[in-house]
Amino acid sequence: MNQSSTNKVGVWIAGAHGDISATLIIGTLALTKGLISQAGITTELPPMNRLSLARPGDLIFGGMDISDLSLVDSAESLYKTSRTLSRELLDAVTEELGIINEDILVNNNFKWNPAGPNPSMPTLTELADEITSGIDAFRERHNLSHVVVVNLTSSEPEPEISSQHATIEGLQTLISKNRKDHISPSILLVYTALTASCSYLNFTPNYGTKLGGIRALAQQQCLPFYGNDGKTGETLVKTALAPMFAFRNLQVLSWEGTNMLGNNDGKTLHQPANRVAKLRNKGHVLENILGYEPHSGVDINYVPSLGDWKTAWDLIHFQGFLDVKMSMQFTWQGCDSILAAPLVLDMVRFSEFAARNGEAGPMQHLASFFKDPMDVPEMALHTQFERLLKYTEKHLSNQQATTASRLNQAG
Repeated sequence: MNQSSTNKVGVWIAGAHGDISATLIIGTLALTKGLISQAGITTELPPMNRLSLARPGDLIFGGMDISDLSLVDSAESLYKTSRTLSRELLDAVTEELGIINEDILVNNNFKWNPAGPNPSMPTLTELADEITSGIDAFRERHNLSHVVVVNLTSSEPEPEISSQHATIEGLQTLISKNRKDHISPSILLVYTALTASCSYLNFTPNYGTKLGGIRALAQQQCLPFYGNDGKTGETLVKTALAPMFAFRNLQVLSWEGTNMLGNNDGKTLHQPANRVAKLRNKGHVLENILGYEPHSGVDINYVPSLGDWKTAWDLIHFQGFLDVKMSMQFTWQGCDSILAAPLVLDMVRFSEFAARNGEAGPMQHLASFFKDPMDVPEMALHTQFERLLKYTEKHLSNQQATTASRLNQAG
């Protein structure tokens, strides 16, 4: 088991009543109680499990949501609809879920369409103040050593981006002038998280972390952050499989993918304006890995009956020796929340670790967790994962040196 700080770490989730959040919280409680295995958790693999990461039992959950559906209601839905929870597991954590729900704010106003009308009430400043007050109260109530804010909200329409987004002052001006056409909910969230001295993770495809003003703010506040768009399904397989074709000089002629999902994310992505960034993130990886751009189609279809489960069907048409054309097909069927939740747990632990070690700016070692990782040019999964291994080995060497120094001093 990892050695870690004994301090409590806050995990403040935007979208706290959603399926991924509920699965994350239930899973963390179950891990702490020894009710489930460590399957799916990258930080429990060697050598990552030798880092001084926060233990699952050190994590305290809170957050906000636009829905007044309780965390217990969300958990019951996972049990009845998705069937990812047993009755025994749900019963073992229900009481704690009710307690955690008291730390989740319901804010029906934290949603607007940047491309639509500009609502006058409440203002961006008022919303930012409400979020800041909620985070501060959460931190003080539980005596937290650090808070990691995680964006698990649904996909949003993209806002209008201008030169003002490139600086802290520009962002402040847009917020003070209530420019909801330029400031989306996710931009306001990352800005507010950093000003409230929190690390930040953007698991969504929404705007925010790539803006120059946000990068400058993170450096100013000496805080780590990262995104965008968690990689859990078809794109995960694509970034692992595409290098095989490149290494064997098999010419990919076409790579067609159809994605079907039925949860709230699928419902949101059913709206064309909400799927722009998602399709862009899913579609740009092949050219990066292969060195050329094959014909590639990506569809996202809303299938309500699937619930939290998603299916991706891919057809790969490729050319080999003697110019013979062949094909490969695969079907990926998985539960969205079961695939996503452990990644969030991993990244929360890495984010707190980075903050504790005084690291600021984009956490490039987390690239393998994202479809559109910041400041990382390579899209192949194995090269992205090497970044995490190198980062880990560097810090393990530092830990060993620190331990040796303390032993020498004690001797």
